[in-house]
Amino acid sequence: MYRAIHLIKRKPHLTHEQFRDHFERSHAAMALKFCGHLFTSYRRNYVNTVLGGGDPREEGSGFGPMEWTWDLLSEWTLPDEATFWEVQAIMESPGIKRLFQEDEDRIIDRKHIVMMPCTAVCDTGTVFDPKGTVFDTPDGEPRWD
Repeated sequence: MYRAIHLIKRKPHLTHEQFRDHFERSHAAMALKFCGHLFTSYRRNYVNTVLGGGDPREEGSGFGPMEWTWDLLSEWTLPDEATFWEVQAIMESPGIKRLFQEDEDRIIDRKHIVMMPCTAVCDTGTVFDPKGTVFDTPDGEPRWD
């Protein structure tokens, strides 16, 4: 499995809701139209509240709402790295590249795009299996040694 995570910031003239609406109707739709057949999954996580800045276990530590640069954390899950490069090639083809760039120029602050290709993706699913974890002990109690 291979994943590419993108952090994307909207242009300042758009509200968070306007950005999300446009991205879903246009940008995500184009990604699915041209590359969707290559994605295992394509998730868009719209962020408008971020908490941090202190230890949440300690009252008065400063933990709470904090500034955050990005409006969207987008995830492409792909079968392998070769598929990632196939997606990149499709998005660089002349007609498709122009469509994406024109759309991005409407809504995305391109100076703040971050792309993180993740070569070591660990997906444990949603069912707990203690084998190989700190809970893989005779009594099921965690051991960190």
